[in-house]
Amino acid sequence: MDINREITLIKPIENEKNAEKRKANYNKNSESDVKKTKLQISLETPEKLPKPADTFTHEHSAGTINLPLKINCHQSPKKRLEIAPVIQNNAKEQFIYGNYNKYYGYRNKGNECIDKRLEVFAKRVELFENKQLLDIGCNSGLITMEVAKRFDVKSIVGLDIDRTLINQANKALLRQKKALPFENNARCLHKFPYNVSFVHGNYVLRDDVLLEIEHAQFDVILCLSITKWIHLNFGDIGLKQAFRRMYLQLRSGGKLILEAQPYRNYGRRKKMTDTINANFKAMLFFPEHFNDYLLSADVGFESFEIMGIPEDCAEGFKRPIQIFHKK
Repeated sequence: MDINREITLIKPIENEKNAEKRKANYNKNSESDVKKTKLQISLETPEKLPKPADTFTHEHSAGTINLPLKINCHQSPKKRLEIAPVIQNNAKEQFIYGNYNKYYGYRNKGNECIDKRLEVFAKRVELFENKQLLDIGCNSGLITMEVAKRFDVKSIVGLDIDRTLINQANKALLRQKKALPFENNARCLHKFPYNVSFVHGNYVLRDDVLLEIEHAQFDVILCLSITKWIHLNFGDIGLKQAFRRMYLQLRSGGKLILEAQPYRNYGRRKKMTDTINANFKAMLFFPEHFNDYLLSADVGFESFEIMGIPEDCAEGFKRPIQIFHKK
């Protein structure tokens, strides 16, 4: 027997049978009876899909803040911005960013309307008048709005990683606007509450390369009791990057107003998440090093001074407030 000849004869027969079987199955199942996969649907109805966004841009009187949306290592720096969501898997992780919903009442001995840091600010009103400000980690916006109201700022943007707190801040801001008489000049003159805006986002960027597109847009940046939370969640690298970003976002002659938590406050929160615990154990950059780093060539501030220490605060909140000067 010619084995090669038998193989040659059998293969076409098998292929022909398979082809007939496939054809029968196709005819049996009409297109309307076949359940489409998600991939098929997406290919057939592209017009129904949301259009991809490169960046989330917030326009306000102080300029434009480009906040992170999506990251792709092959994209240009401008397209590699991303908002890090606040993931709250359980009660333990609910406030991992220091995003306490009753923070001001806790800090100010149960009185949410009075924050003693404002008394320190009042001694240096010239730093705020007709200036454009950014308040990082603004929580529900009490300090942000009080600074705008008391010190006649040109504009102030409150930024927080917790969307719920930002929603609360926006509702409070809306109440302030509704309380005004129907005819008033506040909007035209861009006075409080029309000199305030709130933005949801993470100040720590996903990649240092994004610092290349930063530009000076603020006269004053407030960084109040937020360094610990940046440090624990994003490590030494994340906090150092945040300090460099603050410097880059300040105009010439700009001021960073910094209220940093001491290292002794870190330990109580070190086991909130695995990430926080790992960052805490790996920490080599401590609050005692902050001043030297901010004045170093890595960042660039020219000098600093003590602005003051708030009095009559709850225990643990009498922290020095410093001013770092950009040349």
